Amino acid sequence: MNDSFSNLGRYISIFDRLMKMEYLYDHPGATAQEMAECIRVDKATLTKTIKKLTEVHYVRTAVDEKDRRVRHLYLTEAAVPAAKQIKKIHADFYDTLSRGISPGELSSTEHTLQQMVDNINQKVWHRMEEHHGEQ
Repeated sequence: MNDSFSNLGRYISIFDRLMKMEYLYDHPGATAQEMAECIRVDKATLTKTIKKLTEVHYVRTAVDEKDRRVRHLYLTEAAVPAAKQIKKIHADFYDTLSRGISPGELSSTEHTLQQMVDNINQKVWHRMEEHHGEQ
């Protein structure tokens, strides 16, 4: 059982890394800071993910021409098929999830859920900043 749990965590981690590839597919050249803000993940976790995706040749970085401290992230050709498949899975999931619900109801539900996520994120991120001494 313990072994199964560790495998489950590993699979979730792999899936999480692949989900971040979808962001780069839709936003080529994004910075890690932009990704962290959009997908609401801490920078340390995102740095580890980017490092792993770089090691397996799914992501490459390019130094910004104006600010050499900034690195832009791009998917490699090897990653594009996986990113497209992830997008297809998301689209299929959304089609199933939203079946029989009017566009107006979907919009209202998405708006309400977004407000809930924002409320939780403010509380969580505020606590994280307090924990790290930032205000």
